[in-house]
Formats: sequence, C-alpha cells, structure tokens
Amino acid sequence: MESHESPEHRHKHFRRIRRTKWLLQFAPRKARFHRYPFIGRFADVARKRSYLWSFRSEDVRTAIYVGAVLALLPVMGVQIPVAFLLALLLRKNVMVLTGLQMITNPFTAAFLYYATYRLGHAVTLWSGFGNSTEVIPTTGGETILAGDANMPAPPHTLVWSEHLGTTFNALVIGGVILGLALGLILDIAWRIVAARVARRRQRRLLRKRRSGSTTPDTAAS
Repeated sequence: MESHESPEHRHKHFRRIRRTKWLLQFAPRKARFHRYPFIGRFADVARKRSYLWSFRSEDVRTAIYVGAVLALLPVMGVQIPVAFLLALLLRKNVMVLTGLQMITNPFTAAFLYYATYRLGHAVTLWSGFGNSTEVIPTTGGETILAGDANMPAPPHTLVWSEHLGTTFNALVIGGVILGLALGLILDIAWRIVAARVARRRQRRLLRKRRSGSTTPDTAAS
C-alpha cells in the first residue's frame, strides 16, 4: 500500500524515531535487559511482566515522579537495583524509572548533592524539621539531649554525629523537594509530547479514512 504522507512528514517521523531511540539508549530496554549489572539476573522475570514496559500515561507519569526523586536521593551506587524493585512493587514503567537514574552520575553527583544539601539545609533551618538530636552520656552515667539548655553538656560531646545526621536529613529533604520539582517539569513535558503524538495519530487516521473513501469514486470514474 502506497503511503499518502509527504516526504517532509516522513522525514519528521523518522527523525522523532531516531530521537526516541537515542533517549532510550540510557534505559534498560526489554531486549537488552539481561546485559545490565545485577538487575540483568532478573531479565526473565522482567520480560514476563508487561506492566514494566507499558507506556500508558498513568504508568509513565508515576515512574517519572518516583524516578526523579530517587535520582536525587543520596543512594548513588544502588539506584538502579532500587529503581527496579520500585518498578516491580508499583507496577510502573521500568525503562523510565531506571533511565532517570542516569541523571546522577560521577560527573553530576557532586553538583546535584550540593544543591540538594543547600536546599534541605535551608528548609531545616527554616522549619526545624530534620535536625538530628543526639543522646550523649555524661561522666556520671546519666544521659542528656544534645543542645538541652537545662543540662550542661559534657566536655566530650560528640557533635560530629549530630552534624552527620543533620547533613543526611538535609540531603534527603532537598532530594525529595528537587526531585518532585524535576518530576513536575518532566511530567508536563511528557503530557505535551503525548498530546502532540495523539494529534498526529488522529490526523494520520483522518487522512487514511479520506483516502479510503475517495478510492471507490476514483476507480468508478
């Protein structure tokens, strides 16, 4: 059957396909899932679950938010296995959820974690939520809360552990906030692209129907 699309439309169509393939090279595709470290052991399990490869709007949009938040949490090194487990538990698109973990890599991790820490630290200072409170033993065998104004702190107060806990909390809080913001941006972009694809599909169907309806008349003449 001869295509009724113009060369310009075909060129744009193939260009979109090439762009999509370029983006998907960072995601564990179904045919190459077995090549990925650790999660590749579960390739047979993943291939049998169609929901992991579904591009329905609800499956993709949830995967976008979960993947964006996970990508900015301080779990670099175990992101891909965690993303795979979340995709199984939530029954969402594994390609999107794991592909977003490529955002945090050895080249971007320092900048992203610094940004999430600064944001989380600011939120912690503003709200007081996320401050790590440490229980410290005194020389007399009693315990006090670090920073308690009613009790004198001992000379050997281990404030470094309090700072470490607060830093980790700041990274988590900042990662969740920035991850949700990034997820919102990607969600909007996905909906725009999905709407354009739906419109193009409708126009293509209309062209096919019109060409099909004119064929008998042309043959009769």
